[in-house]
Amino acid sequence: MKCFVCGGEMSPFMEKNFGMKYLAACEYVRCGDCGLVVAKTLYDMPRSDWESLNRECHAAYQHTDALAVDPRWLERLQAQAEILAELVKIGVLDENSRAVDYGAGDGKLSDYFAAKIDSPPLMKFDAYMANPNENYLSAEDLLPASFDFVITCSVFEHLLGANDVEKIFSLLKSDGTAALHTLICEEVPRDPNWFYLQPVHATFWTNAAMKKIFHQYNFKACAYHVESRLWLMFRSLEKFSRLKKSARDFVCAEEFVDYWKIKPYRQP
Repeated sequence: MKCFVCGGEMSPFMEKNFGMKYLAACEYVRCGDCGLVVAKTLYDMPRSDWESLNRECHAAYQHTDALAVDPRWLERLQAQAEILAELVKIGVLDENSRAVDYGAGDGKLSDYFAAKIDSPPLMKFDAYMANPNENYLSAEDLLPASFDFVITCSVFEHLLGANDVEKIFSLLKSDGTAALHTLICEEVPRDPNWFYLQPVHATFWTNAAMKKIFHQYNFKACAYHVESRLWLMFRSLEKFSRLKKSARDFVCAEEFVDYWKIKPYRQP
């Protein structure tokens, strides 16, 4: 198996037993060049089984056991909504911006943001958890190069290769901004008990792998906000300059910000 990020050879890394209907055990492989780790079992799984596994897992997540899995979930979403409101104040987002939360789940981030600022709205899209009583975008609404801002929270660990990454970043305009929350570390631990090995976590990102993606999709600058665990990746240096000049508590660089380098890596 070749690494979809850098083309390097992937070799056996570890296994984990889940004992689920659609996932008894999972084999993980690692790229010897950029360190990316993927769940080979999930990558090889029939699409219908993958979708069933996702529905099974997401039916429980964000309900009774959500805070047990991720105790800082709601606190982090509030902090991320604060950052989005700050982007509006400094002009990175404005009333004419088209912005979407890709993988919005039950839409809490969009709702928290709407409570802080009138416009622009943060539209919602989710392939598995769209609320039929709310105005979620459909897959047909996600036209290439049609969004000024795309945010993904706890999504990049669920992606299954280059096509899934392309679906997200292709939505951005040439001067668009991407925001993402996921775990990006210097080296993925070889530990079957690592908290991040969840049944539907398919891709585990390293700094080296994300740096390659950063350049591949023509981003020119990056800012990381520690409290909200949120990366902002800019195609527009003018927008980056506005943030760097006006916003506080960001680590900024004209390169991907490889913030998490020291073990043990933080909780999500």
